[in-house]
Amino acid sequence: MNNVELLAPAGSMESLYAAVNNGADAVYLGGDKFSARAYASNFDKENIEKAINYAHSYDVKVYVTINILLKEEEVYEALEYAKFLYSIGVDALIIQDIGLFKLIKEEVEGYELHASTQMTIHNGEAAAFYKNAGFHRVVLSRELSLKEIEYISKDLNIETEIFVHGALCVSYSGQCLMSSMIGGRSGNRGRCAQACRLPYKLVSDKSEKKYEGYLLSPKDISTYDMLKDLLSTGTSSLKVEGRMKKPEYVAGVVSEYRKNIDAINANRTIDTKKGTTKLLKLFNREGFSQAFFYKNTGRDMMAYNMPKNSGIGIGKVEKNLIKLTEPISKGDGIRYNDKGFVISKILVGDTEVQEAKAGDVVKILPKPYKNNDILFKTSDVKLNDELALTYRNPYEKKIELEAEIIFKVNEPLIIKSIYNDKEYKVKGEIVQTALKQPITKEKIETNILKNSDNQFKFSKVSYEVYEEGFLPLSSINAARREILNQIYEEKINKYKRRIIKPFNNRIRKERVIGEKEYYYIVRKKSQLNTVLNYNVNNVIIDMFTKGQDAIDIKDIKELGIKNFYLKLPNIIKNEFVSVCSIIDELLPDIKGLYTGNVGIINKYNGKTKIIGDYKINIMNSKTMEFYGDYLDVPLISLELNRKELKETCKKYKGNIGYTIYGKTELMVNEYCVIGSTAGGKTCSSACNKACERDNFVLIDRMNEAFTVITDKYCRTHLYNSVPLCLIKEKEDLYNIGINKFIVEFTDEDGDQCENILNWINKNIEIKLNCTKGHYKRGVE
Repeated sequence: MNNVELLAPAGSMESLYAAVNNGADAVYLGGDKFSARAYASNFDKENIEKAINYAHSYDVKVYVTINILLKEEEVYEALEYAKFLYSIGVDALIIQDIGLFKLIKEEVEGYELHASTQMTIHNGEAAAFYKNAGFHRVVLSRELSLKEIEYISKDLNIETEIFVHGALCVSYSGQCLMSSMIGGRSGNRGRCAQACRLPYKLVSDKSEKKYEGYLLSPKDISTYDMLKDLLSTGTSSLKVEGRMKKPEYVAGVVSEYRKNIDAINANRTIDTKKGTTKLLKLFNREGFSQAFFYKNTGRDMMAYNMPKNSGIGIGKVEKNLIKLTEPISKGDGIRYNDKGFVISKILVGDTEVQEAKAGDVVKILPKPYKNNDILFKTSDVKLNDELALTYRNPYEKKIELEAEIIFKVNEPLIIKSIYNDKEYKVKGEIVQTALKQPITKEKIETNILKNSDNQFKFSKVSYEVYEEGFLPLSSINAARREILNQIYEEKINKYKRRIIKPFNNRIRKERVIGEKEYYYIVRKKSQLNTVLNYNVNNVIIDMFTKGQDAIDIKDIKELGIKNFYLKLPNIIKNEFVSVCSIIDELLPDIKGLYTGNVGIINKYNGKTKIIGDYKINIMNSKTMEFYGDYLDVPLISLELNRKELKETCKKYKGNIGYTIYGKTELMVNEYCVIGSTAGGKTCSSACNKACERDNFVLIDRMNEAFTVITDKYCRTHLYNSVPLCLIKEKEDLYNIGINKFIVEFTDEDGDQCENILNWINKNIEIKLNCTKGHYKRGVE
């Protein structure tokens, strides 16, 4: 039997009840601070303790999310909050900020910590790195295949958690700065504005054809009909996304996955078609996808036409009537095109009915729709009412116990029960001599077997002693309540803990602070020629980009270039070995590596100099200290303002890097927007490699054009429409503690590169359409 955990979202107390009553093994939820779903209901301190106690009474684990990046002034507050959670019995924390992780490991012995999907763990080397650092479990990126999950889970023996149902981010989680840079709402801070769910146009230099739609909006994942394959990977936890969803959604998804998991474990078959239909009714975006578990299916995994709940089709309007393909009820939500309404009346002929079945020809009111419109049901009132029954009573699910009674005249009533191999006993009032009619066994049993107002219920009663006597029913009820409360209190109190500080004798790496330096990143031959002619000291070469002017390893060899830094992709999956072979080939001739890929950092730590990309997400000095043991130059986050940069830098002793020029990478996507549109990639069609023949930009509603670049592994990198430029501020940045300055060229030509070089090195300022990024404003 596979003891995989079914992990459910709990964005509210009602969703928690829904998860527990429908079979979740564990739930994850957020507090009212430091959560990646800042707009969910979440839990204050009082309610989070109630939630933990409730879940634990059913043997359901609770994981609390502190899965955002923390600023310098927040990290110790978050530590105190983590200590509070530990003391009230939380089973584990899900963490993104490695500085908080570092503090917790130093301050609290035995705290179970899970590495959030926001940490972008997508290869075995990175998973092993974080396990060895002290994480109990890693939540893998949603872009991994079944084989990759199996390798990490089984071959490397690492406890993993994977998302199996719900919304799919188009970007690798933790690598998206789009919402942050466009509108100041950072996904790394739990405030994503979902820019990926907006309409875009993809245009190219050479073709007049435009591709329009919700080009960055993926369908939701559903693995419901592939669970057997998922279970075979050896993953420890199957995670349902949805802390922003209603409790009916949680109830429906959890109940279906519970039934299917149990059926697989018992070698039974169930009607997965029926289950899938139910899941579609709850929420879908033009159907479901299986993400990347089997392969990259291109546009087939995207919802280009509808970024919200698309519902399920119920029929086409013909002559103002609809022949139903699905049953409907009064109160159902209906969508047509991008508008919607709630059914107020259903007519079959001239007869008004409360509901109609598939095959019926009906007229639905109100009637804002027109002939030839296709109608979709987006809310099923009957299904929602049925699911609501599972959470309206928090104690619908009962833990059954057996009671043994001693009912002896002139002695106290005694109720005994064994739970988890321990005997519990309470003494009630003295049993009286019956002056009239004695209370019968049956009457006592009826009161003992009553439904309680908590999780426990007696389902069987036996008597060690019974003598005819009398006791008021209220006394019997009081004794029953007392023993059930005793069992409950002892059960939840065993999770409460005292904080013990661990012994720590780790020797920290000695850091040497170097002089002020500039580093220039190039990815095109024209850019490379310009910086070489300028005779700069530190060139960082990206030879993993596609394009007509892209740099390749053979160009490096032909030019005889040495003493440069090799820029590596931040995402490296099944090509990890081949990338390492390139590094190994060049290692004798290079200065070092520039990367945000923790797997590469883990493998090459101590073998060469390593500069850590800003996508490692360093927002506080504690995170800088952690990565400073592995990086020669850690780059600090671009989401901090000047004041926050200053506060962070002054508390760290070592080299600090920062980008002063370049288009910020907003997303890195396994899905390729070029390949899935201009390239024609689908589940059954290969990409025609349009990216190698043309240059593309993605244009938003405000007519801003975002540069789209693909790498040699067919991932898409989306860059800001204008470059960040802090060249004027470089001396100020140096004075607050930054000594390594990064200049990143993306789509600039040689002349544009030379202009920037002249500005930095000769102070020849140019007019430039640019942004200061978060240097002045910062993020919430």
